[in-house]
Amino acid sequence: MAGVTNYQKPASVQNTGDELANFLKVFSGDVLKAFTRAGKVMGNHMTKSIDNGKATTFPVMGRGKAHYLPAGSNLDDLREAIPHNEITINIDGLLTADVLITDIYEAMLHYEVRSEYAKQLGEALAIASDGAVVAEIAKLVKANKENITGLGKGIVVEKTITGGAGINYETGKAVIDGLLEMKSKWTSQYVPEEERFAYITPEVESALIASKDAINKDYGAVATIVDGNIDKLCGFKIVAVPHLKAGGADKTGMLGTAPEGHEFPADYANALAVCAHRTAVATVKLKDLQLEHARRAELQADMIIAKNAVGHGGLRPEASGIILAK
Repeated sequence: MAGVTNYQKPASVQNTGDELANFLKVFSGDVLKAFTRAGKVMGNHMTKSIDNGKATTFPVMGRGKAHYLPAGSNLDDLREAIPHNEITINIDGLLTADVLITDIYEAMLHYEVRSEYAKQLGEALAIASDGAVVAEIAKLVKANKENITGLGKGIVVEKTITGGAGINYETGKAVIDGLLEMKSKWTSQYVPEEERFAYITPEVESALIASKDAINKDYGAVATIVDGNIDKLCGFKIVAVPHLKAGGADKTGMLGTAPEGHEFPADYANALAVCAHRTAVATVKLKDLQLEHARRAELQADMIIAKNAVGHGGLRPEASGIILAK
């Protein structure tokens, strides 16, 4: 039987290896970019801008107390001073993300990259800020302290899920029960009913849909399984955050002698929801998001830098909470 005919391989290198190596690659005209990552938390909490300085303060006031005044008695004998405290939030430092584009490689490209690089850098800063804010909410709860005696501490709600957490009815029902319990405890601590937020993972959002209660119109629900999105539940604005437990950027390079950083507490790795009123945490801005373009002649390259200078911190522990799976 004859062997394989010896044929010409015009696209292979020296007639060996990949037989299609040198054939022309046709540019399709379409560039597949990373899906856009959107910030989910910024805008749902207090933000304050400062022109200079390393920190800013937020005064905290306690509550007054009423007394009956007996006939002939003096108010001076009954009066109780309203307690005060102060919360300081420091600027963390200069948060940056950058990319270096060399002239030679850019010349070889047949598609534009600068606008996409700039967008990705901005997104990186937004995601880091989101993670830092959620971490500060969780840290308020973990600290288990009051700013002023009597105002209240952060709330921990634990729910047992038979068979474990997942995209299932049991998890969704546990989150609903947890939100109802959080609602009750917050109201007992006089947390305003408006501007309450519950940050959850996409998996928990799917579990809420799977539970059916969140989309049951008999309960007044407005969500549908068609879209699979839930806007509000048990008085909380529901926000699905893929990077819920990621924390902020690496604390290396932060200002201060021993900065704590914005790490999400490992104790809350099984958190189903991180809850906060708008006033629970704050972001202080010294420099808002900026994009800078710089020429690096010695490297024959251009540099794109995204940067901001902000700080994040907790203000009101009584307006923070965690729902945990047991």
